[in-house]
Amino acid sequence: DYRSLIRGFASLVASRRNDPSLPRVRLVLCGEGPEHAALRALAAELGLADDVVFPGFRNDVPDVLAAFDAFVLPSVTEGMSNAILEAMATGLPCIATQVGGNGELVSHGVNGLLVPPASPESLAAAMHVVADDADERHRMGHASRRRAEFRFSLDGMIARYEDLYEGLILGG
Repeated sequence: DYRSLIRGFASLVASRRNDPSLPRVRLVLCGEGPEHAALRALAAELGLADDVVFPGFRNDVPDVLAAFDAFVLPSVTEGMSNAILEAMATGLPCIATQVGGNGELVSHGVNGLLVPPASPESLAAAMHVVADDADERHRMGHASRRRAEFRFSLDGMIARYEDLYEGLILGG
C-alpha cells in the first residue's frame, strides 16, 4: 500500500518543514511495477518530488538497506516477509502493518512499530517516532538485529531445534 505510505510520509515532511532544526527525511521506494508511474505522480502531486526517491529495480539489497535509517512495509496482506527479515538483519527498526506474519517479526515497541493497514495517519505517527528520536531508532535497530540473529538465523533455528529435542528426550 505505497499510496498510504506516500500520504503518511507527506505528513512527516510537512511537519519537518515547519521546524528547520529537524534533519530532512527522504523516502526511498525501490523496485518497479505497474504502479510506478502513478506513485511518482502522487508524490509530485503532494509536493514530494524532491523527497521521494524512486531508484527502480535494485539487485544490491544489502547495500541499499545499509544506507537507510529505518524500514517501512505498508502491506495490506503479507505472509512471512523476507523484506522485513532482511531489514532486521541489517539492524534497521521496522515499521510494518499489522497483517499476516508481520507481528511475528516485529515486536511493537521493541524492534519496530506495528500499525493498522491502510492508515496513512498511523504510518505518519510511526515514522515521526522513528525519525525524531535517534536513541529510540538505534535501540530498535539493535533489537532488530539481535532478533534476526536469534530467532531467524540458521544457527538460531538449529539451537531451538536442539533445545526442543533435548526437552522431548529428557521430558519423556
